[in-house]
Amino acid sequence: MIYVLDTHILIWYFIGSKRLKGGLKEKIDEVRRRGGRLLVPTIVLAEALAIAERDKVEFDFQRMYQLIKDETEFEIVSFTSEILEEAMHIKIPEIHDRIIVATAKFYKAGILTQDRIILESEEFVK
Repeated sequence: MIYVLDTHILIWYFIGSKRLKGGLKEKIDEVRRRGGRLLVPTIVLAEALAIAERDKVEFDFQRMYQLIKDETEFEIVSFTSEILEEAMHIKIPEIHDRIIVATAKFYKAGILTQDRIILESEEFVK
């Protein structure tokens, strides 16, 4: 059980938002309970920080970041040259989404997302 979390899923899970649909909260809880891995790309953390700083969604970024660092099920993964090379072949217009998808492909992981463009793309990894 290995999944990459996209930005909104991570934030909505952390704040307990009702916007988290399709059993995603339950899936994350299951992965955590069963000792799976929830990969958090550094681009997701950077996006979450920007969202917090712009007050687009009110949440404590530092507290969320500390939880991610402390909980063994979460793993922060860096944007490496290998992931960049994977992203170069992905046909999704938004670079942040391309990096998230490339990270999932690199780690052979599923993606937990509600992003319609990712879900409808040929690149989506379940």
